[in-house]
Amino acid sequence: MKNSILALILLLSCGCGNFLSEYSQDMVRAKTIADFDEVLLGSVYLPIESKSYGTLIGNGSTLSWLNIMDDDINAVQAETGSPSGSWNLRDRYMGLMENNYGYYTWQYNVRIKPTGSEGPNDVTTWNDLYARINYTNVILDELAEIDPKNDTEVLQKNRVLGETYFLRAQFYFFLTNLYGAPYAPSTANTTLSVPLKLTAYVEHDRDKDTQFTRATQAEVYAQIVDDLEQAIAHFKEGEVSSYRKIYRANQEAAQLLLSRVYLYMQDWENARTAARDFLDMDVSLEVLGGDLTSPFLNDDNSEILFSQGSQHLQNVLTAIAPDFCVSSDLYNLYEEGDHRASFFQMRSSDSLALVNKYEMDGEEVLNERVTDIMPLRVAEGYLNMAEACAMLNDPEANTYLNALRRNRISGYVDQTYSGDELITQVRNERRKELCFEGHRWFDLRRYKVNEVSPFSKIITHAYHYYSTANQNYTGTEIYEILPFETNVWTFMIPEDVIEFDKVAMPNNERDPRAITVVDSTEDETESEEGTN
Repeated sequence: MKNSILALILLLSCGCGNFLSEYSQDMVRAKTIADFDEVLLGSVYLPIESKSYGTLIGNGSTLSWLNIMDDDINAVQAETGSPSGSWNLRDRYMGLMENNYGYYTWQYNVRIKPTGSEGPNDVTTWNDLYARINYTNVILDELAEIDPKNDTEVLQKNRVLGETYFLRAQFYFFLTNLYGAPYAPSTANTTLSVPLKLTAYVEHDRDKDTQFTRATQAEVYAQIVDDLEQAIAHFKEGEVSSYRKIYRANQEAAQLLLSRVYLYMQDWENARTAARDFLDMDVSLEVLGGDLTSPFLNDDNSEILFSQGSQHLQNVLTAIAPDFCVSSDLYNLYEEGDHRASFFQMRSSDSLALVNKYEMDGEEVLNERVTDIMPLRVAEGYLNMAEACAMLNDPEANTYLNALRRNRISGYVDQTYSGDELITQVRNERRKELCFEGHRWFDLRRYKVNEVSPFSKIITHAYHYYSTANQNYTGTEIYEILPFETNVWTFMIPEDVIEFDKVAMPNNERDPRAITVVDSTEDETESEEGTN
């Protein structure tokens, strides 16, 4: 224990740049299982933020931009921009569209604004997730030296260990899918991912050029799988948390995430086994029908298993210029009788707004929200099972696909698909069900390198300009991702990290984006191809 405490003290004083974030002084005083449980709550779990009369998506916080990069979203064009509520148009435009320009238009430098100046630092997500990983490493190291005094502490220790392993796995899952290329089994042993930091002590050596090396995709994913298996084993032996269940990790969430990880690895057999084990648990789907009296994804929905972090979309996707809107490409996938079309989205003039999937109230600060980045819920288990079966040419995929649809579509009649059509139907269902939950960008990445049924498409985003003097529309720039492009799917390592460790941190390549300029006299509408 002394070594770990010393490591924490050194970390507070060594000034290791932004790659290693500082720990709280409170960690030095943690001595009991209950103490480390509090550290989990205060320093490892991502907090819930709410913002009245503003946008969390525009502040550059951890993963806030993940849902604005895919084909489920576009921007609204109108002859005159309209401010929403009490927000000033210019403030909204600056905070939302300009600060997210680099992500929304897939720039090689995501900090860039359309004016050429730079916005929020792109190291926030990297630093934040690694800081939380560092806490998990210390907790695991310290708990190994604490002997429970009674049966109650044995249960408590196992539960805290389960949560810690789960959180480290989930953080690495997001890091590798942002800064590592999509996982391809044939190249995973050589493709670089992110540094794998598993120790409780500080490795920083001022006299060395090399501090950390980028592990391979195979190494990082193997660690994620091992952490989730450890989490599941400890949860089985641990107490049930007395805290709100969806805001603390649990066995069901760990089992579900494990099935997702195997899907990303294209390990279809293990994905099917993990998904089946999840569906054998005490989990069930919510029936979507009738009148929706509250947002579908709220903290009382029994289908939600776990949520950490903010709901960044709480004040956006209003479909009022110059805001974002739901793409027609997504909306057109919903068939007649599918309650998700009307419950999740609604038409506002000529554009589509996201209305009832989350709590969309910009005038109140809510203390509890369901995240739009890291939720884990039962529907994904059905989709993971269906996808694994479809990739194995197992017709049982239809069973799970139909089961989900019966709970979403009035008058639904079971269908039977096979081959490529079955895979397409499962992918489309995943898109419809999990839209704006942090899945689509990652799904498009992995579909591109899928060795059974590869898929890519043209993705188009329109960036509209408005005059700050009179709010009139002045023109549009069109950005596209083309099917042959590869490096657009992987972010560059943040500049601060590269500067800290130039030798061992080779950067990813990412190309500048070509644009098409549309004159303000033209009537530009959304332009998308493909439905998968």
